[in-house]
Amino acid sequence: MRTALLALHGFTMNGPSLRRHLGDLAARLADHVDLVFPDAPHTASEASVLDLLKRMGGTRAPPPQLQWWNASDDGREYQGWQATRDSLRAELLRYPAAGLLGFSQGAAVAAAAAALASRGAFPALRFVVLVAGFAPRSAELLPLFDEPVTVPSLHVWGEDDAFAKHGPALASKFSTLTRRIVTWKGPHAVPAQGEAADAIVEFVRSHSADGADFPRNDAAQPDHGSHG
Repeated sequence: MRTALLALHGFTMNGPSLRRHLGDLAARLADHVDLVFPDAPHTASEASVLDLLKRMGGTRAPPPQLQWWNASDDGREYQGWQATRDSLRAELLRYPAAGLLGFSQGAAVAAAAAALASRGAFPALRFVVLVAGFAPRSAELLPLFDEPVTVPSLHVWGEDDAFAKHGPALASKFSTLTRRIVTWKGPHAVPAQGEAADAIVEFVRSHSADGADFPRNDAAQPDHGSHG
């Protein structure tokens, strides 16, 4: 039984743009899982796109520019979360076994889904890979993280990423018994090559349905850090 790996793109990206962003990593992961690149259900405003470019730099992602939610100014409300939750639930129910890989805002979405799954309120997840993410802080989602999330998790962030400061806070929401932390000398991106990419491939391989002896969420590798 093959595991489906749903890869959730970042803010103002879309599914195909994340596939291109993964580069060689996508081909390596496809040896072990069936990759799926869903689009977020909401269109990002032009003002949001321009604000992100101003803050983060880089190049504008090809259209459509999409978002999983739009945060209020104080971050206490995520407009559009309910539609995202429902669309992701429906997508996961299509597969007998599934994991999530989330990048940036997509990592926050994957973390929320893992928290729901950990509580039995969402389709089961074999694992989550959270790259350059942050802990959700809306009033609706905060209570989901009152207890450590037990879905096996791999937390990855670049040491040159302005978002790197959020990585430890997100990792702290997950059980130390079922999480791994990997850092790499890179920017706000998914590492496509090198030791950090190798760690992603190995984590996905070992926790997929075709991997070795990881039938339950509490059978993941213990927490330890590494640098790639």
